[in-house]
Amino acid sequence: MALAAVGLAVAVGGVVHASTYDDLVRFDVDGVVTEVRTESETVSELLAEKNVTLDPADQVSPAPATDLDDGDVVKVRRAKAVTLVVDGKISQRTVNDVDVAGALETLNVQPKEGASFSMAPDERLGLEGNSVVVSNPKPVILKVDGKKQKLVTAAPTVQSLLQQRGVKVGEMDEVKPGLGSYLKPRQSLRVVRIEKVTRTEKIEVDHEVEFTDDSSLYEGDTEVLKEGRDGLVRAKVELILADGEVRKRRVISRSTVRPPIAEVQKRGTKNPDTVDGGVWDRIAKCESGGNWSINTGNGYYGGLQFSAATWHSVGGPGLPHQHSKATQIKYAKILQARSGWGQWSCAAKVGVN
Repeated sequence: MALAAVGLAVAVGGVVHASTYDDLVRFDVDGVVTEVRTESETVSELLAEKNVTLDPADQVSPAPATDLDDGDVVKVRRAKAVTLVVDGKISQRTVNDVDVAGALETLNVQPKEGASFSMAPDERLGLEGNSVVVSNPKPVILKVDGKKQKLVTAAPTVQSLLQQRGVKVGEMDEVKPGLGSYLKPRQSLRVVRIEKVTRTEKIEVDHEVEFTDDSSLYEGDTEVLKEGRDGLVRAKVELILADGEVRKRRVISRSTVRPPIAEVQKRGTKNPDTVDGGVWDRIAKCESGGNWSINTGNGYYGGLQFSAATWHSVGGPGLPHQHSKATQIKYAKILQARSGWGQWSCAAKVGVN
């Protein structure tokens, strides 16, 4: 009976239509769906028939060894590399999703309201690598042009934030962190304005000091023979300014306005240990224990306990304890001649009045 039916079909139609022995399946490759009539008996055979080669990370369902039946749906999801950036945190991931929304769900990324995306959620992922940036609204601090601003922004990068704020960045300006840096929550950003300017300045040139040895002066003592004078030059100067402050300075050219004049001083060579202190030694012994370099911090200095004001009033340089015994006695004699022995309370104690 079955043979007769087949023979009848051949006799009547002349040919048997493919639909009598092919399966009709839906073949879905990364969301692109086609209906396929196939004689393949398994998913694996269908893949070979369609020249689809799977990489290890690709996904196919049902499994390649599964038998095919009419009406089956075979899905192939290629592996796709994704560089994922969420609020400045970068990671390298692999997904098998078709679009950005699916990848974010797989990676458990839940964008907040107002977030910005580098790729739209419904945008298809490519096979050659994808960069998916999700930037949620976050607080940041922006310092620019002398102002500190606390902001909430969904801008993904420093550059995009500056563009949003209308901040123009010159070729020499510095941006910290760099323009391409991804923004992180509570991050501080700074734009430093760099300016190159040229100015003409008058610059003082220190004069030199020339010494001549003098055996009549004690070591450490000097006497000016000829006053010196600083020189003056007019200089063309290039300045690099960072937010108005000089960062770098370079002299381009200079011309002399006034040459420096060296100072000439006599410098003592006489050994101070040879000085006969006499009465001054006795007063110093009482005043300071004979310590000519003492400075206890009480406002009185040296062996004879000069105050700074009194010392300077008789022409003493610096502070007494910084000088030799001979120098201290020298200026003590000037003070004694001017004001008497009453300047030292110890004078009477050692029998001087």
